[in-house]
This record gives sequence, structure tokens and C-alpha cells, in this order.
Amino acid sequence: MKINKFLAVAVTASALVLTGCGGADSGSNSDGDKAPTSQPPEGTAPNVSPLPMPEVGQLYNNPQDRENVKDGGTLTLPIGEIPPNFNGFSVDGNSVYTRDIDNWTAPSLWNFTEGGEASPDKDYLLSAELVSEDPETIKYVLNPEATWNNGDPITWKAFETTWKTQSGKTDKYNPAATDGYQNIKSVEMGENEKEAIVTFETPFYPYQTLFANLSHPKNMDPEFYKTGWVNEPHNELRAGPFIVGEHDKTQLTLVPNPDWWGEKPKLDKVIYKQMEPTASINAFQNGEIDATGVGTADRLAQIKDMEDALVRRGFDNSVGVYTFGQDSELFTNDYARKAFALATDRKQLQEIQFDGMDWEEPLPGSEVLYPWMPTYENNLEGFEYNVDEAKKLMEDNGWKMNEEGYYEKDGKVAEFTYVNFGDDPLTNAKARAQQAMSKEAGLKLNIDNRKSADFSDTITSGAFDVVYMGWSQSDPYGYAWACQLYCSDSASNFSGIGSEEVDKMMKKVTTVADQEEAIELANEAEAKALDLFGTFPLNNGPEMTAVKKGLANFGPSGWLVEEPENIGWMK
Repeated sequence: MKINKFLAVAVTASALVLTGCGGADSGSNSDGDKAPTSQPPEGTAPNVSPLPMPEVGQLYNNPQDRENVKDGGTLTLPIGEIPPNFNGFSVDGNSVYTRDIDNWTAPSLWNFTEGGEASPDKDYLLSAELVSEDPETIKYVLNPEATWNNGDPITWKAFETTWKTQSGKTDKYNPAATDGYQNIKSVEMGENEKEAIVTFETPFYPYQTLFANLSHPKNMDPEFYKTGWVNEPHNELRAGPFIVGEHDKTQLTLVPNPDWWGEKPKLDKVIYKQMEPTASINAFQNGEIDATGVGTADRLAQIKDMEDALVRRGFDNSVGVYTFGQDSELFTNDYARKAFALATDRKQLQEIQFDGMDWEEPLPGSEVLYPWMPTYENNLEGFEYNVDEAKKLMEDNGWKMNEEGYYEKDGKVAEFTYVNFGDDPLTNAKARAQQAMSKEAGLKLNIDNRKSADFSDTITSGAFDVVYMGWSQSDPYGYAWACQLYCSDSASNFSGIGSEEVDKMMKKVTTVADQEEAIELANEAEAKALDLFGTFPLNNGPEMTAVKKGLANFGPSGWLVEEPENIGWMK
């Protein structure tokens, strides 16, 4: 399942995201003294230097046809947390970790090529057709064999449930995003139960961003929607190639779904182990897991002598950001948030992030479109690191420097808590660097380091002043979902910072059918939103995964939707 919205993720160097499946083959280069001119699809040896840059639109997941993948085997992976809430439609379950599980087990209606071209996933959706422009009306035809694991057929009722629970028109549910669903007037049965007719009251484009995933009708029960998925994955309400086996807070196992109507999964078992970053790199070295993120020079160096390992890297579909907490005493002030941003040397943070990685990128000016995309624009144009300007903002608002070098007003120090997750040395180094930068501007930053498993609870509870986190995206339509991050009434706007002007501009974007015009409007709206400094983009970076040799259809591959039944080990 690929959730067509942004997903929150704790930013560490070990994060793994399932992407990519295809059909090609190539040889590798394991010469530690000289890098290949381009990266082979199956990856490069970890001792290659310098690492070759990826190419936009290329697959780096060892794409293999099913006939080249053996039947059987186990894939063991690390995960930041076993989801505390398995309802990915809820803001409480809207994390990349929930998606990791759903990718294998839940219905996904759309596939995307590595370049972002959409097509129906025929296991679930035979066709989707615009049958009227006024009013905008879409006809969906489901696969007759598509069935929930409890035996019920997947019907138009799943579309109705998804619409009603995600529309935001009632406070009975807590959706992560309402974009598009709030525009719908009705969902009705077509000629039979396998056809859904969706009619819009206000146009919404592109319509492929909606109903990418379907919610089981059981979710119409508000209490179940909010609490029924807590620590319970509910196999009976899923429909995919795999089902969840044994699970607890430390480990979760997936096994083939005996009721799956599509191609038989190649793997016998997938195991997710909850691990901190340090544990995951050690586990990969020791052969306990089959893949891990290697997004730092330190992690890469630890595996450079492994003969059975390959490194696969591509452009990441995510952005690392600072987000300010809604209940922060200091950052409730607009000027204080901007002062913190002005005091943040993003280039220095990137130098720490990418040291020894043979990677350079521009400072990001968007959280919904990425510099490697042709639709990208810098929506922070003109904003620059400036400590003196940060100090001036504080002083213009009545703050005075005390003897310890921090600003003080009405007996209170300009003090706040920076929440960091896990034991990854790089994220800890960046936290200390930010602490030093903030002190230069008279802002006292206290670091609160929490376990990776605390990420979801921290974000959804708002228990932070500022947090370094990420937004991961699974399709190229980020401009259409921007309201999820920036609109004042969005549950996923964790800073709570917004304005009526931004809301109006953001919501206009999806009423425009012409993509170029819509993206132009989205960039204008995002520029206004970023100027409020509720959130602040820091870096994009590579998606870098170390894998055991022979792992097929797993790794960086642009927007390509994974077919989990094709992942496995080469013959």
C-alpha cells in the first residue's frame, strides 16, 4: 500500500522505506579504488569511492522479473517502532512505520512508475474514469476477485467509508488529511457493488490522489476508528499479499495471505525488528537483518569490508524539517520562531549530514516538491542565515541579553526543548550543532533525547518545543496535499501555525485541472506558509540502503510502487 499523503518519520540514518520493483539486470563494480561512472541497478560495493550519484528516473532496487526470484526465504528488516496505532487513515497512525506494514498487507488502488505516472493496480482496481467534468464525476471499477480477509468482497462501500471518515465534516473521526475528500458530494453504487460513482461538489485535481487506499467499512464506527487499531493490526480488515503474524512492541512477522487472489508472494516470511540506529548497523554486520539505512559516512564505513553487501542509493522522496510545538511558551511568538530559523545555519547542518557521503544538494525551499523534480521552486527565496537579524528580532520585542549570554524578558530566559530520537551519532551531532548555533543568537536550547519507539506518541501529543522530523511522500502530487502540512485546520499541521490567507490559497490549488497552473498556485501558497515559520525545511538527501547481495526488487526507485509479492532472493 502506498499512502497518498505525507507520512511523519523520525529522521535517522537508518530509516528504511520500501520502494521499487521492475525488470532489468546489470553487473556490479566492487573496485574499492575507483567508482563506476554510474550506479548499477543492483547497487555498488560499500568500499567504492567516490560513490556515484544516482540519476533521476532510474531504478536502484535490483529490478528482477519474478522468474528470476526464487520461491521461499525470509527477509528481516529493522524498524524504528512497531506502530502503536495501525490505522494509517488516522492522524495517530499516520507514520512511515505504519506504511511499512501496510505496504505488504493492505489494498492500494494505484501504481506509479519511477517517474510518477499513475495506473490502476489491477489486483484491486480495473479502471478509474472521469465520466463527467461538470460536476466532476469519477467511475471506479473494482476487481471482482478483490476481497477483504474476512471474506467480504471489496465494494463501493469501501469508497463510501473512506470518504466519510476522511472528509473532516464531522469530529467523530481524526483523519490525517481531509484534502479532496471534503470536496466530495456523494459516493454511490454503480451498476453493481463493484462499481463506485464519486461525484464532487467542488472540483478536485488530480483525482488519482484520492482513494489510493481503501478503508474497511468497519471504520465507519467512530470509536473503532480511533481506538480499535491500537496495538492491533486486524488481519480480517486487510487485503494484500501478506498478513500479520506474531507481533509485540519489539517484533512483527508477516506471512503470505492464504486468501490472496493475486500472484503468490515469493517470500515465506518478513520480520520487522524494532531497533535503535546503532543496533541496526551492528545487526546488519552480524547477519541478523538483511538491509539497513546507511545515510552517514560512519554507518557506511562500518560495512565497507562486507563482501556480501551492496549499497543502493537514489533521490529520497522526503524532507527533513524542524517543527515547532503548539504548546511551546517561547515559540508561540512569531518573531521567536523566525529568530530560531535565522540562527540556523542549514548549510552547516548539511555538511554534518553529508560528510563523507559524496553528496551535495541545494538548501530546500519546499516541503512538498523536491529539487530533483522539474516542478520544484525555491519558496524560501531570499531567506538567509543571519544571527544578527535573529538577535535584532528578539531585542525589538523586549528581550535583553543576560550575563550567561541568553536573552531574558520578565524574569524568563529564552529557553526551549529540542527533542531528538534514537542513538544515532549523526542526529545527536546535529542537535549539538543546533544548540551551539542557537546560543550564538541568545536562545537556550536544551536537548531531550528520546527512544525511537517514542516518536509517534511525541508527535501526536505535541510534547515538544521544536523537533527534527521528516515528511515522507509516496507520489509526485505533493502540491495537491500541501494543505495537510500547512492549513490551520489540518490535524497533521503539528505546529498549529497557519492563516486564513494560506488556507484559502492552498484549497484553491486542487480546484484547478491544469497541472502547471495548479503547481504555480501551490508554490505561491507555500511561500506564504513558510513565511509563518511553523515548520522549516532543512535537507532532502539520498535514500541509501545497504542490502545483502541477491535481494531483488528492494531499494530506491523514485515513485515506483512496490509489488510486495515480487520481493525476494534471486535464484
